[in-house]
Amino acid sequence: MNRHFLAAFVILTAALFSGCTKDDNEPLLQSTVSRLYVSNADTDASVMSTMVFDPADAATLDSPDRYDTKLPDGNGIFFDPYSGTVYQVSRQAKNIRSFTVKPDGSLTQKGSFIDDALPSAREIAFDRVRKTLYIASNSDSSLYVYVGIDTIAGTARATKKLKLDGQPWGIHLEDDNLFVVMDKNRVEVQLFEKASSMQVGTIVPTKKITIAGATRLHGITYSSTRDALILTDIGEPSAPGFKTDGKIFIIETVLAKFDPKGALITPTRVISGLGTSLGNPVDVAWDSRAGKDIIYVAEKANQQILVFKFQDNGNASPQRIATLTSFPEAIYLDAR
Repeated sequence: MNRHFLAAFVILTAALFSGCTKDDNEPLLQSTVSRLYVSNADTDASVMSTMVFDPADAATLDSPDRYDTKLPDGNGIFFDPYSGTVYQVSRQAKNIRSFTVKPDGSLTQKGSFIDDALPSAREIAFDRVRKTLYIASNSDSSLYVYVGIDTIAGTARATKKLKLDGQPWGIHLEDDNLFVVMDKNRVEVQLFEKASSMQVGTIVPTKKITIAGATRLHGITYSSTRDALILTDIGEPSAPGFKTDGKIFIIETVLAKFDPKGALITPTRVISGLGTSLGNPVDVAWDSRAGKDIIYVAEKANQQILVFKFQDNGNASPQRIATLTSFPEAIYLDAR
């Protein structure tokens, strides 16, 4: 395994878990950590479900560390740096597992439960203040909410099931505001403010936007400090050309563009074209730190991790490419 940042991680861990009380709004201590967590969609038992690129911001993407986390058809994955915990979901097994990240970066299982009523788990989001996990399920147009996630074990049911007016895929939580990407022909991003207060049943977004030029949206990431939203568009899922028609949408000063009635938004920049290697980009992560500004993309159809610059536009070639033997479905970046 790559261990270039072991010393920095140990120092950070000691600071985070000292005896002092930490304000939930206090910024996370900075370090030189850059790890990309990858959830694989493969159902073949010989393919390990989880990969970690460590470090992710080196000149080349070296061979990832691989873990047999027993989560076939892996979908959403999330890392909470405050507790040092990775959460990951298996769409096939309806299994949500948590893993402790050890100081050397390796994973050990922490917890596990199965919700056999969860039909089609996709992306996940985590509210660390309320210890709540959100899971998007596209086939039944729902969000499944698990409160007190670290205390759930065995067979369980969601604390809340929230019904949407479309099929959700990518989700992102920021300060109790939940961004939800609508799949299929909706090409919308819906914003649910005060997400923790949403009640069981049908929910209505506070505001939303529609993306001009989009075909089928999947991945999402947002930075509140930069007020920028990045989305992926998989294009056609299986038609001729589906391995070359993917796009990345970058939308700056985005919050003011959300509207209660929905507004048609022209992205600030669009990365697309044969030179991009984008075919079926299912998820995205962004290292928005000064001097970095790196976009990571899970390119499922071509079995790759692609790396772009935030300022890229048009038919831009990836800065780096990691060619995989598995099908990446979801990614999460820990960059501090």
